[in-house]
Amino acid sequence: MLRALRPYLNAFQFGFIVTFILYLFIRFNTADVILGAVIAAVGGALVLAGYVYLERRFGGEPGAAEGSGSRR
Repeated sequence: MLRALRPYLNAFQFGFIVTFILYLFIRFNTADVILGAVIAAVGGALVLAGYVYLERRFGGEPGAAEGSGSRR
């Protein structure tokens, strides 16, 4: 069931983030909001790079190891 909801949750998350950033532009100084967005983007890029590295290093999906009892 959660797999069917994933596109809707992604759309909600995207809308929430965009609306929140627009709120920050209205509420606070524009330069501070841009600086925060840049810092967050760098942090996101670092986490993504780490995730890709670990995915390539160890590969596979979680729980897909041999002998995990998931054979059919």
